[in-house]
Amino acid sequence: MNSYYTIIVGKDDQFYFNLKAGNHEIILQSEGYQNKAGAIKGIESVQVNSQNRKNFEIRNSKKDQPYFVLKASNGEIIGKSEMYSSSSSMENGIDSVMENGKTKKVHDLTDDDEMKHERSIIVNGREKIWCKKFISFNELVKLAFESFNDNPNTCYTVTYSRGHGSKPEGSMVKGEEVKVKSKMIFNVSATDKS
Repeated sequence: MNSYYTIIVGKDDQFYFNLKAGNHEIILQSEGYQNKAGAIKGIESVQVNSQNRKNFEIRNSKKDQPYFVLKASNGEIIGKSEMYSSSSSMENGIDSVMENGKTKKVHDLTDDDEMKHERSIIVNGREKIWCKKFISFNELVKLAFESFNDNPNTCYTVTYSRGHGSKPEGSMVKGEEVKVKSKMIFNVSATDKS
């Protein structure tokens, strides 16, 4: 289990935490807190309350998409999920929070100015949240395919657009990294040479 929590400061200067699965996707996000101590208490509450399925409440959005909220024993909401396309994928989301919520690993990104705000990037048409200043070729392959196959017969191609200043678009090879900008677009493809 490589899941972890991140603590960030939002554009509204409130503190938030996200629970991320091993593939770095957010599976639960918090409400805003006035201070970091509140966010830390929220994480501790998720670690406990995510282990009991009765603490998950299933809801539907205005667009009739299923999602869930995780509640503390006092009924207060401590986190909510993304919107899902089906009830079965939402149930898988609940299972994932129950499995990953107990992690003790917390990345506090509030003390590092370069990592203070998470950046939303697009990888193969899907939004991903990235919290480091740079992203490597291997990290992009893992985000796109959930694993990196180091098989010599598999060839990966990475291209990007909407990047930084002097080189807003280009391609990457294994071993390279690029500075991340919010709304940057990455296309990652795999080809079998055999």
